[in-house]
Amino acid sequence: MVAGYGNDARGADPLLKPAAEAKFGDYQSNAAMSLAKKLGTNPREFAAKVVAHLKEHAADIFEKAEVAGPGFINLKLGNEYLATQLGLIPPAPVLADEDRVGVDTVAVENRDTVVIDYSSPNVAKQMHVGHLRSTIIGDTISRVLEFAGHEVIRQNHIGDWGTQFGMIILGIWHLFMASTRRNQSHEDLARMEAQLKGPDAAALLREIRDRQEADVATDERGERFNAWLETFHPDFEVLLAVYRFVNALEKAAEGSGLTVRDHAHGTDVPLSSVSNHSVMMLQRGLAHDQPEFKAWKIATSASFEYCEDVYLRLGVLLKQEHVRGESFFNPLLAAVVQELRAALPQLSEEQSRARNETVNAEQSRARNEVAGATAGKEAPQEQLRAICRDDRGAVCIFLEKPDGTPAFRGAQDDPLPMIVQKSDGAFLYASTDIAAAAFRINDFERQPIQFVTEDLPRILKEISPDGRGGLGGTRILYVVGSPQRHHFEMLFAVVRALGWTRPKNAGGEVCLEHVTFGSVLGPDRKMLRTRTGESIRLRDLLDEGVERARALLRQTESDPERRRGFTEQEIEEVARTVGIAAVKYADLCQNRNTDYVFSWDKMLTLQGNTAPYLLYAYARIRSIYRKGADGVENPVDPAAAEILLVEQEERNLALVLLRFGDVIETVADNLMPNYLCEYLYDLAGRFMAFYESCPVLKAPNAAIANSRLRLCDLTARTLRRGLNLMGIPTLERM
Repeated sequence: MVAGYGNDARGADPLLKPAAEAKFGDYQSNAAMSLAKKLGTNPREFAAKVVAHLKEHAADIFEKAEVAGPGFINLKLGNEYLATQLGLIPPAPVLADEDRVGVDTVAVENRDTVVIDYSSPNVAKQMHVGHLRSTIIGDTISRVLEFAGHEVIRQNHIGDWGTQFGMIILGIWHLFMASTRRNQSHEDLARMEAQLKGPDAAALLREIRDRQEADVATDERGERFNAWLETFHPDFEVLLAVYRFVNALEKAAEGSGLTVRDHAHGTDVPLSSVSNHSVMMLQRGLAHDQPEFKAWKIATSASFEYCEDVYLRLGVLLKQEHVRGESFFNPLLAAVVQELRAALPQLSEEQSRARNETVNAEQSRARNEVAGATAGKEAPQEQLRAICRDDRGAVCIFLEKPDGTPAFRGAQDDPLPMIVQKSDGAFLYASTDIAAAAFRINDFERQPIQFVTEDLPRILKEISPDGRGGLGGTRILYVVGSPQRHHFEMLFAVVRALGWTRPKNAGGEVCLEHVTFGSVLGPDRKMLRTRTGESIRLRDLLDEGVERARALLRQTESDPERRRGFTEQEIEEVARTVGIAAVKYADLCQNRNTDYVFSWDKMLTLQGNTAPYLLYAYARIRSIYRKGADGVENPVDPAAAEILLVEQEERNLALVLLRFGDVIETVADNLMPNYLCEYLYDLAGRFMAFYESCPVLKAPNAAIANSRLRLCDLTARTLRRGLNLMGIPTLERM
């Protein structure tokens, strides 16, 4: 295009995409339609000039280049070019994880430092089906971006600093006291939990209250509790039991009037809110609050061990070092509010109201004057202005459009703020997320944010392990469900208004992206739950997937005509791989922005776009290759075999193999894993068509046989690499 029309066409998107039908060739471009208008020429003449240039200078690439319709360009690659490009793919490395199958990394100047926030479970709570999508979508995107050549920094923003920790700490204390008095265990607390929901709850409440007061009196300073914690290493089920016990206890105590004496402060604490007292002790962090802090550390450690077990089963790469929980950002929160007050303009509620009334009147007149002038046009993205204001004692950020009207409105059409600090001084998710954004963007060496206050940059340096004050991300991704869309729109607007997305030395504006996803539904098209209405535990879901795969495999092995002769160990390996892969792939193959209905029957079938189908396709190709290598006369190294594209099905397979790099680029750009799934399904289908039409063992000669063996090898490697990018291991036999 540049050769034909000079610099006016430089940098234009060629709008090249695979042809909708084979009769149009391999690729189509409609760039001439838009470029011709820009350059003031006829689209068909423009397209003809491009085609003429291609025929003259790229005849070795294209078998056919032609103009169609008002200016579409149809392109068909030559067989020799396809064969040459496949031949350039290096042989498979020793380690399968290092196999790039000929895909190059992005140019250095286009590489991003990607900070990706995903999974984000809560400490001391079961990971359930609601965590599935964030975890596996985030993991797949992370793998694809790394494979593309970007630096990826994983962040697991776990909930580890909320009200529930008061219940956990208090529950651990109850367990300690019970064990010292009557050698009771968490199972005894579980029994009391059930009794607290029954008809005799009142009597038990009073008994627990009396015992609790007596226990506190025996260890007012918590010294015995602190010593006991040194050897306390609970598993996750123990934490769940103590949390549920305290939760049931405090719910039952609501309205009872029962209190517990706090001897240290000479006050009475309602039995229904003792856990709030515990979390206050944790968060104030005084010297005599060490037992609370130690219990919190034990709980968070045990919880993440549980999460790591789930991640390991799912084939997810999240590790302990990726955890950046709410507690990590807690030291920043007061400084964040201070920065917001100093960096953003402040208007009183009366000033804002008066200005908005004036602006609204002007806007009404302007709308009447230009009504209909912009019909059908998409409004340009606006840079919102953020105003910091105290509202009913809370610190709030109000976001306004350039014309002064509120960017966000509540149910009553009143301006809706982002609250960063409540009237009682407590911070919220918004405060933590703003602090996290500062940490993820800032890097005092590579791209420092220009802060207004001194405390925030100082504390950032103190909490960062390397003292650089943050991660220096150029692309920040939040893999969080669609219901949080509104929150992230406000968060991103605040961060941009602060100027944080334009740090010093950055090559461009830091990109903030909310990677949304829909819900997992049951057959009734409601949220997937157990029969009793509870969220399905993720561990139970994976267990059921493995069990169902195992049952199907045993059924096959019992059929003399279909059995593979698997050993018990092989049955377990295949069942584990297929069962978990089926759950993951059924999710990833969906457009992440939509809800989908969970169906065991669909996800475990060997037909259609499923994990079992792709795993079977890979195993079959490897079997074909092994048999072919043994049966071909004078076989050669697959990496050295010359590729000969004789039949149409060979050409079709070659074409889709060479599109792997384009698919990786597309997924890295738009963060849609389903594109990778669709590609792998298409590749497997093209291979099956190739194999049915192009015999390997009975090829016309050794050269063609070796060429087809290499196509088998390249297809298997591409399938393995693609599945690996989703954290799905392959099987050599199935």
